[in-house]
Amino acid sequence: MSPLLLLPLLSAFLYAVASLFLRRSFQEGVGFVRTLFLSNIVMGLLILVLLFFQSEPIHWDKIHLPLIAGAFFFLGQAFTFVAIRAGDVSVVTPTMGTKVIFVALFGSLFFGRGLSLIGWLAVILAGLAVVLLGLTRDPTGSRKNVVVAIGWALVSSSFFSISDNLVFEWSSEFGRPAFLVVQFLIVAVVSFALIPFFSEPLRMVSRPAWFWVGWGSFLLGLQALFLGISLTYEDPTVVNTLYSSRGLWAVLLVSTIGLWFGNLEGLLARWILLVRLGGSVLILLAIYLMLFVAGVR
Repeated sequence: MSPLLLLPLLSAFLYAVASLFLRRSFQEGVGFVRTLFLSNIVMGLLILVLLFFQSEPIHWDKIHLPLIAGAFFFLGQAFTFVAIRAGDVSVVTPTMGTKVIFVALFGSLFFGRGLSLIGWLAVILAGLAVVLLGLTRDPTGSRKNVVVAIGWALVSSSFFSISDNLVFEWSSEFGRPAFLVVQFLIVAVVSFALIPFFSEPLRMVSRPAWFWVGWGSFLLGLQALFLGISLTYEDPTVVNTLYSSRGLWAVLLVSTIGLWFGNLEGLLARWILLVRLGGSVLILLAIYLMLFVAGVR
């Protein structure tokens, strides 16, 4: 296995941990918009390290390619935060595992990567997994919040899947890793348009809240950097297959150390967590079928 395929596995774990930090930052009053802004800025700063590894020629006449990919990434990032704010981490994160299904679908529709009958079976299994997640309720007892969170997570997954396909297809045309640098920088720059929508200025964020949002933003940016590197060289379906393990990490983390983060999801009835774990396993089964049986590459 290519060493680069270890990066999405690491990203999956970092994403699940970052979600716990960011969920806590919401509870500390940082707010959705300010958290989104800070996370995108941190990503933009972290991505600059790739400039030291730039060896390929950069085709500036094709700068529109990373800009388009960046726009889709920004939309995916925004709706991820909407989903996390609306529902449980152990619901949102496994649902985001459906991104690999969207990657395969969009790859088939727009980039000529075919989808077999087994591939469509994988799509159906992923849908059943989402239904399993939607049958449960959040710590407040509201099933509506779960359904809403799943809906936003699916929207986020679709935007991220388009971005992933574009990175894989276009990065070599513009120049790797400069493609990622431009993509993430445009996300950071566009994020300044969020400032008028802050509930309060950043200076009003409390010191305890800075701890949670700071670490959450850093970990989220770091995992995005690792995932982006792997996507510029490896097939996006393969990468996202490994990355979807974040669903299992999310369920395991909230069930074990979630209380350390003030997360109450671990206090839910055991059957609810087991159903969510079952949904996560179904997503992984769908991904296995898509990758190793359907022959999507």
